Amino acid sequence: MEPVSVAAVTSLLVTYGRHLLGIVGDVVDEGVAERLKALWERVRSRFAGDQQAEGALQRLAEQPDNERRQAAVEDHLDEFMRADPEFMAALTELVAKLAPQREGAVEVNDAGVVALGGTVNIRGRFAAGRDIITGDQRGKRPR
Repeated sequence: MEPVSVAAVTSLLVTYGRHLLGIVGDVVDEGVAERLKALWERVRSRFAGDQQAEGALQRLAEQPDNERRQAAVEDHLDEFMRADPEFMAALTELVAKLAPQREGAVEVNDAGVVALGGTVNIRGRFAAGRDIITGDQRGKRPR
């Protein structure tokens, strides 16, 4: 199994943080919420004893949409995942349990321009990444 990315874990932690605050409402069903909680608790237990990492995760729980809070957690995750292969493996396993388990699921691993002037179809509940622009952008200026 391919190791999970720091960005993917952070994205899921943000989703759980939003769930804790009631922001995502019914989007997260009970089963997904339990798996997100398991991921959150695994990260929390690994961060235990490191005041900066613990604080970063707590601040993310309070403001999950704050990009600085996300970046702080991502930085600590990166450090811990690089230093601890067992932690990375545990996170990879937990994230795999959150992935859609249906036939026909497609995983896209790419960077940079994937579809310039083309079409990309994304199905499922979660799409993680940076600068994902969807919809008809013809004639619109980038923000």
